[in-house]
Amino acid sequence: MGYGSLSLDDYDAALDHLNSTGQAFARSAQAATTGNFGNLAVMLDPRKLKNGRRECCFVAGFSDALPIVVSIDGTASMERVPFDIQAGLPDLIGLITSQGISDHPHVLFMCHDDEIVMPPDAVFQMSQFETEAPQLVASLNEMIIPHNGGGNNGEAYHLSVYAAAYHTRLECYERDKSKGFFFMICDEEPYYRAADPAQNGTTPQIAKEVFGDTIENTVTMLESMTELCKRYHVFVIRPGHTQNGSNSSITRMWQKLLKAAGENPEHVLEIAETEAIIPTMALSIGGILGADRDEIVDVLKTQGVSGVDIAVVATQGIIPAGCAVAKVATATSALATSASAASGRRRR
Repeated sequence: MGYGSLSLDDYDAALDHLNSTGQAFARSAQAATTGNFGNLAVMLDPRKLKNGRRECCFVAGFSDALPIVVSIDGTASMERVPFDIQAGLPDLIGLITSQGISDHPHVLFMCHDDEIVMPPDAVFQMSQFETEAPQLVASLNEMIIPHNGGGNNGEAYHLSVYAAAYHTRLECYERDKSKGFFFMICDEEPYYRAADPAQNGTTPQIAKEVFGDTIENTVTMLESMTELCKRYHVFVIRPGHTQNGSNSSITRMWQKLLKAAGENPEHVLEIAETEAIIPTMALSIGGILGADRDEIVDVLKTQGVSGVDIAVVATQGIIPAGCAVAKVATATSALATSASAASGRRRR
């Protein structure tokens, strides 16, 4: 958990350093060269969870703590998605802070491959909830993106859902039932037996090997998702230009799962371009928290963010959470001044 605040200039500097020195996703590139996908960074190893959880806590000097979990499908079909997220993340953070949605966003990254083809020590990674630029950049950059996967009609999405449901703690939820945000960036379906989410999930064996958990029975995808939805607004973003991102039957499977877990099935979002991931997350968060949609769009476009129009179409079915509207009542009043500040921020 980070204790400072996020400087977007510091984020830019850290990212520029990685790119100029050729260190962008260097650990992932080394793993691809050597075939050793189990050389996980300590900060990302789920076996080294402090007290068994990642925690998003309030920090002195800030009025809020907004948990954001971004789970990335690390299989080959996802192509450049992790790189697009790394480059575009400041647009999301900048919008959240400048619009008064939260003065202290906390971002946790997850990455998984396919447990059928990957060894347990390499199949899943999970960062801390980070708030400071160097740690935030490192937590994403140190991830190994295996780019493997298998032709077995599904990926191990249940690992990310299980981890967020049972291995995170949110002080904002404990204090006043304010939920965090969970974004699954993926193109395939979770493992279903006969398309039934109550049949497959996190087995006792994989729970032990990946998290060190001792459980008696398989925790199904539906059970994990239902638990996750208690503390998070859950979204599934399915980017086009991935192998299965435009498969409507897979979209319907995710919609069925979210509905069964008590979440709005409209939170399964299809986008035509990967560049629309960041504005889609921004509009999703703003939409749930009751911020002015049109003004958020104006700010994103002023910032020069790509894919905004695609994100607008994808998120049109999002309904604000009634209890949270008051939380961002001052958000729109900050838009006019923040737009000019955002336009001065250097774009890459």
